[in-house]
Amino acid sequence: MRETVLINETHLCLPPHEAFSMFGRAGGSGWMYPAGGVGWMFSARFEKAEPGTAAGIEIPLPFAGPDGETRVRGTARIVEVRPYWRLVLQHETPWTGRITITFTEAPGGTRVRAVTELDDNALGRTTGSPCLAAPDTENRADEIRVALLTSLSGSAGLFGRTAANCAALAAYEVNAQGGIRGRPVRVEVIDDRTDPATGLTRLRDLDRRRSLAAVVGVHSSATFTAVSPYAQESGLPYLYTPANEGCRVQRGTLFRLGESVGDQLAEAIPALMRESGGRTWYLIGNNYSWPQTVCAQGRRIAEQHRGHVVGERLVQLGDSMFDDVLEDIDASGADLVLSSMVGWSLIDFERRFHAAGLRGRLRTLAPLLEESTREHLGAAGNGIWSCLPYFSALNTAENTDFLQRYRAAFGACAPTPSAVTESAYEGLHLFAQAARQAGSPQGPEVARALRRLTLTGPRGRISVGADGRLRQSMYLAEATATGFVVRAQMPSTAP
Repeated sequence: MRETVLINETHLCLPPHEAFSMFGRAGGSGWMYPAGGVGWMFSARFEKAEPGTAAGIEIPLPFAGPDGETRVRGTARIVEVRPYWRLVLQHETPWTGRITITFTEAPGGTRVRAVTELDDNALGRTTGSPCLAAPDTENRADEIRVALLTSLSGSAGLFGRTAANCAALAAYEVNAQGGIRGRPVRVEVIDDRTDPATGLTRLRDLDRRRSLAAVVGVHSSATFTAVSPYAQESGLPYLYTPANEGCRVQRGTLFRLGESVGDQLAEAIPALMRESGGRTWYLIGNNYSWPQTVCAQGRRIAEQHRGHVVGERLVQLGDSMFDDVLEDIDASGADLVLSSMVGWSLIDFERRFHAAGLRGRLRTLAPLLEESTREHLGAAGNGIWSCLPYFSALNTAENTDFLQRYRAAFGACAPTPSAVTESAYEGLHLFAQAARQAGSPQGPEVARALRRLTLTGPRGRISVGADGRLRQSMYLAEATATGFVVRAQMPSTAP
């Protein structure tokens, strides 16, 4: 159920076609934030006004949120365009809802009216309530509850909606196949807000209220570090599916199934050096464990191939101002950049990198550039390389079939799956397969059954080794203004 929580109206001294064309344009000033900035209404930013286009938005809160914030950064997608008259955007993160903006000719200009409809989750957030991990609903005794711990808000929030969609599709398929020994699977989505302490608190609270059978984690390594001791102590199977540092892959019921930094960089770094002829690297990333490992491994691999590092900077997750970093990169004499920025930090950095004119002379490898981040870059992302185990551009029968099922379930304008978010689909299927094989959804039995499992999914056949590592191929791809071009397939470095 949705409730209108924001209706705003203003008059612009411009004809409707000019007012309409301002929406989403960088650098304008306007009635939401008179000081100007990125865009003019909701600080919206997108490449072009057409259905399916992703938009970054900043939504003003009626009053300060739980952390004192007065506006929240999120994502939306344009679903309807009637030129010079009406735009409709569908919220994706941090909540679902709609924004309908109309442009009506009025004396001396245009009347602009914005109606924002928000779901119950949004109302909890805007009132500053603690916001339970999942709403209380009927607790069916036969349901097997699996948590999807992900980020719907905060610096990594742009991944969350697609991860939730992928997990929901997997649950639907598992249940269509009879569930787990006749019991249906239910996915409970938890938003960690890209904050480790929040992730731990909300997972623990939900487990105590609902008695979870397992957790699929699509979030930062920092949240994994905070949450994993609780999961291990409580015996919860915890399938952490995105890219990770690659150390201590499996402990008890904890599995790091995503690609390791070594898997990503071992072939990608020398490949970019060969193509570009460059030897000197600048390393830039966010200041937590995964980017720190990317920088350390990147330095080691570059030096193995007769390259060397001429500069390195780590910035806080969520930082968006990079003037001093860009000046340092420009002055360093680097030929190549290894960027281990994450989420909105990656988007803000790469936009500024492009605007500074550095893209034309420096090649960039960004191992966490995937569909959710690339589509917010548009032309600013042209030429960036990435190395991941899945891209939506994979031309295989398995991927084509998966994307058709995904679009049928969530619509043509739904956010595109990526390596980060498609992993939620595989993680839930792996849990279900292990529970069926074990004959029980209990933690120790599931953990034993997970080892040596195989699964044919959107990227073909993958398998979990006896050591808990996922055997999977890696793909080297180059970003364009509209997607990725897969350049090469590389085998995993896992034994």
